[in-house]
Amino acid sequence: MGAMSGIAAERHVIIGTAGHIDHGKTALVKALTGIDADSLAEEKRRGITIELGFVFLESPEAAKQIVFIDVPGHEKLVKTMVAGASNIDAALLVVAADEGISVQTREHFDILSILGIDKGIIAITKSDLVDRNRIHELRSQLSAFVVGSFLEGAPVIPFSAVSGEGIEELKAALWEISRSVSERLDTGVFRMPVDRVFTMKGFGTVIAGTILSGSVKTGDKIEIFPEGITAKVRGVHVHHQKTDRSNTGKRTAVNLQNIEKDKLRRGQCAGRSGSLIPTIRLDGRLTLLKTSGREMKHRERIRLHTGTSEIICRVVLFDRDGLQPGDSALAQFVLESQAVAVAGDRFVIRTFSPLVTIGGGVIVDAAPSKHKRFDPQTLAGMERLEGSQENVVEQILLKAKYSPLNPDEIATRIGEDLSKVAKTLDSMEREQTLVAIRSGRELKYLHREFYEKLTDRFLSLLKDYLAARADRMDMPSVELRSAFLRLADPVTFNFIRDQLCEKEIICKKGSQIGLVGYLIDMTPCEQKLAGEVEKIFQTAGMESPLEATVRETLNLKPALFQKIMSSLIQAGKVLRLNEKVTYHVDALQAAEDFVKAFLKKNPCVTIIDVRNELQLSRKYGQAILEYFDKIGLTKRVGDDHVPV
Repeated sequence: MGAMSGIAAERHVIIGTAGHIDHGKTALVKALTGIDADSLAEEKRRGITIELGFVFLESPEAAKQIVFIDVPGHEKLVKTMVAGASNIDAALLVVAADEGISVQTREHFDILSILGIDKGIIAITKSDLVDRNRIHELRSQLSAFVVGSFLEGAPVIPFSAVSGEGIEELKAALWEISRSVSERLDTGVFRMPVDRVFTMKGFGTVIAGTILSGSVKTGDKIEIFPEGITAKVRGVHVHHQKTDRSNTGKRTAVNLQNIEKDKLRRGQCAGRSGSLIPTIRLDGRLTLLKTSGREMKHRERIRLHTGTSEIICRVVLFDRDGLQPGDSALAQFVLESQAVAVAGDRFVIRTFSPLVTIGGGVIVDAAPSKHKRFDPQTLAGMERLEGSQENVVEQILLKAKYSPLNPDEIATRIGEDLSKVAKTLDSMEREQTLVAIRSGRELKYLHREFYEKLTDRFLSLLKDYLAARADRMDMPSVELRSAFLRLADPVTFNFIRDQLCEKEIICKKGSQIGLVGYLIDMTPCEQKLAGEVEKIFQTAGMESPLEATVRETLNLKPALFQKIMSSLIQAGKVLRLNEKVTYHVDALQAAEDFVKAFLKKNPCVTIIDVRNELQLSRKYGQAILEYFDKIGLTKRVGDDHVPV
């Protein structure tokens, strides 16, 4: 980590070495770059690679910069090899000419295939130790070994770190691969699995890895998953050069502020705060290698490698009790410690003991719930996650149920570019597979199935309330909202309420919500009493009595009287202007006719005008004009009420 600024190339192409121990991987990298990737004293003493080594192949003219990840070849260090190979763009399979295809050659090759590596080169090292017949023989063996794999047809280059044979040819092949490597998918959300942790004098704690998506810059606040450690970025370094920012596809060192080294480890993942979900379960499509040699049992304890982490877990097979070599199945991995991942991430599995690579696959759900075995609905849901982007988005929203998700959350969960997901969401909205919940600038989505269930629930709450209260014709909005929020959020409540109002299924009455067309059931006796109540208000004219006085006059129980009043208001025969003033519609119409006529001759009307002209007390005059202001007949300006 130096003090220079700038970055040598726009993109790093990560080349991972692979092969048996002592087949010359590190010597090959040194011959190509001039740098010994074995930097530890123990590595030099023992003559083997123990830790991951990272070395750049310099080329100022190149648009892409090659970075070698030199991995250990020892059988006891395969987990370190997997951590290094998990995020490479291409592989450099190394086979010693004098020893040929060996145990770790096969295991490393299997791991590369499982991880979905699709480009590579084969180097026959130590070519100076054998004759040309041996080289020819080994070429034939290697061609047969890689047939049907990503290395079929790949360049096979004899190489010697001693004589220099093949160096220029190998460099040319590497640069050719670097030109063909496509850009990595960038979701825009920073994510970097940690493969190195170290301290530097004068800098402090540093984590390093390959950025899989997004970018990181000095001053950012990031989170270290799955522990949930938050940290501030003190500095960013790329290729031993200080820079303000690094992004997708680059080997990057991130200097963290005020974080002790012992809290960090390989296997963690640095990311945007809150962007990943720590989990003890992962769902995936698991394929057992044909060479695994035995059946994998349901609930078998294995080692799962994903990103740079190794986690011990048990395999739950959903549709069978065992998985045969070469077969594939959907499975859930029940982890013994928390991990983080993104759908689409590759994984490798190895036996718990002895340590042997037996298979791997692709994660389809990085935060699943516990599933029932042999359940068609579970299997159908997981298969959707393996389908088109529309299928994946649909399953994510079905899983979310009543909790709407915004486009960014959906893109992060499926590990896809936000712009592509936004287009898919637009298309699915047009097809009415999902519903867009809009509130100001906020946009979230619900699957239509759960939107309709929530709409039905909204109406059921309202209907149940009215059915239990014969005297009410509407429900307090605050009560309906409180009951609804047990299932969904306030934004969804407001959206469904407004949609139902627009469709004229419900109506808002101030702080109340009612059903359009709802009628209070009345018995013949109640209808007769309602007629008597109406007559009292009608006869009273504009000097209307208090409702309590009417109830006492007829000696009616409060609940019955309230039911009668609600039915009269619902039928439009009486109108409650406020808590103390209730008018028959005829009296209110007379008051409206007076105000309209008065305003034709005068610029405004006042409470005093209404009181004097209609011979009313101030209480009634004020209630009448406030009501006319409310319905838009007049507008208050100071003490005056003017026509609208």
